[in-house]
Amino acid sequence: MVTTHLRRTHRKRFFFALTGLALALALALALALAQTAPALAAGRVEPAKAPVGLAYVVRYEGALAPDTLELLKRVSKAETLLTAPPDSVLLLERRAEEDKTAFAKVFQSQGHFAATIAATVEAAATPLVLTYRIDTGPQFELRRVTLTPAGGSDPAALPTPEQIGLTVPAPFAAKAIVEAEAKLTEVLHDNAHPFAKVADRQVTADFATHSVAVVWTVDAGPQALFGPAVFKGQTTVKESYLAGLVPWQRGAPYDARTVERFRKKLTSLELFNAVVVETGPVDPATGQAPILVELVERKHRTIKGGVDYKTDEGPGANLGWENRNLFGGGEKLSVAASGSGIEQSGEAAFDKPDCITPKELFRAKAKIVNEDKKAYKGQNATVTASLRRQFTESFSAAAGLGYRASRIAEDQSRPWEDDARYGFIFAPLEASYDGRDDVLDPQKGLLASASAAPYWGTLAGGADFLRPEFSLAHYLKLVEKPGIVLATRVSGGANIGASRNDVSPDLRYYAGGSGSIRGYSYQSVGPMRGNTPIGGGSLLTFSAELRWRVTELIGVVPFLDGGTAFTGALPPYDQPIMLGAGLGLRIYTPIGPVRLDVATPLARRKDIDDIAQFYCSIGQSF
Repeated sequence: MVTTHLRRTHRKRFFFALTGLALALALALALALAQTAPALAAGRVEPAKAPVGLAYVVRYEGALAPDTLELLKRVSKAETLLTAPPDSVLLLERRAEEDKTAFAKVFQSQGHFAATIAATVEAAATPLVLTYRIDTGPQFELRRVTLTPAGGSDPAALPTPEQIGLTVPAPFAAKAIVEAEAKLTEVLHDNAHPFAKVADRQVTADFATHSVAVVWTVDAGPQALFGPAVFKGQTTVKESYLAGLVPWQRGAPYDARTVERFRKKLTSLELFNAVVVETGPVDPATGQAPILVELVERKHRTIKGGVDYKTDEGPGANLGWENRNLFGGGEKLSVAASGSGIEQSGEAAFDKPDCITPKELFRAKAKIVNEDKKAYKGQNATVTASLRRQFTESFSAAAGLGYRASRIAEDQSRPWEDDARYGFIFAPLEASYDGRDDVLDPQKGLLASASAAPYWGTLAGGADFLRPEFSLAHYLKLVEKPGIVLATRVSGGANIGASRNDVSPDLRYYAGGSGSIRGYSYQSVGPMRGNTPIGGGSLLTFSAELRWRVTELIGVVPFLDGGTAFTGALPPYDQPIMLGAGLGLRIYTPIGPVRLDVATPLARRKDIDDIAQFYCSIGQSF
């Protein structure tokens, strides 16, 4: 038996400005002439020098899969140094020998341990021809996987090959072995062995039977229970608040996944610049391992702002301030203001985490808005209080109570009525799921929400109605490199139980604009009186984007939006679905992508729709 062992290895005044410009141009011209003077004096420009050495080409002979051939070319020294030819045939042969070693490693990683590689150089040819003749030989099979305990480990604690992702027999691949080794320690860490490690790995190839055996020697380390969480480094954040966030019960079996979930939770609080969570040594008397948490607090007050531009709304800006640790327990107070040509608003919000238990968040919010829109002009104010419970890492639900007061100076659906007043008590119920991998630029996952809020009119003639709404967005990474993500979204809502005219115009539904159907101007899709939107009783919109990240800095996004606002809350519906299409540019920055979109309506209406709309903001469209 022949065996091979592999191991881990940026009038007066005008005169002066013009004079300065002329001087700058003259100086630049003088510098340019100075730099080109030698070449002009010689009457010619020196041509680029050709590479010095023996030019050659590389050829491959043998049955090679396209991806394997591409991998060989990437690791080949002869291929990567084609533009730097050697001075002699001997030096080219030396490159070939180095390539043979690198190629053998490639084939071994794919299970072709008996592959043969020969290299020849045709010295009489011009250019020289370097030929690799390759016989990959058979692909060896993984036929045996053995996990051996070390350091007094309990053999029963070790996982089976299937639990670490290996099937026997199966074609051998080094990548599968490396992934299985990582899975091996992961399984042990998740099952009460925080200090488990692989002491040794031995891979043996049998050339007689074309088989491979893998033996891991594993030190599982001591079995552990969860001990206390010990915090260090916090200065203004109360330890009692942090302790209330601990997701395990003391004395429960250790699980690394729970520890990692805790680390992510602490990071998401935006209270710390650094969060390091480590497992301390196991106490022999109790079998418990303390969890050591080292923290570096960040500044808790932040001022932020932004600008945007939309063809249909004009320029806009927003400014906000927040304190994320108002009383030392992660309480957040935030105030914000925003303004554009059609809307100005201001709001304040207070969040109190750990309200009843660590899973409940209390939020109080107040907002005032002044609107000057095509459908109506007026002001409204809303106050709400809600309690949200986080059931899982991704799923939460909330219930609340609020009041909304509106003064409508002009309503295009009721032009004979000025200065109308509306008041509503409402009780929103909402559930949401957030499984996205990134908030600003998701690559995969699902974001969903559904809500229902009964509204009760408090002023004379005020209508009562139910307002259900939903939104569903999905992200799917189609290609890893270049990064291509398919992002889709559908959303809708209705005011059930009241006619459209009985609902205040600022609670009716409108479509069109940056947030719904790009290509159509703001509020222009749905019920109209002439060229003026009057709002609807329900809404349905959908979007699809193909987000192609061409480089690390630049991305291109073709997109299609559609939908409309309907007159009635329930079927039958009378409005046609409108479609808008366009192309976007994304510039990726540390604070998120800068979005530049241009869109056109696919069903352009005379005297209503422009040929195109342009949008600029920070962050993805959804």
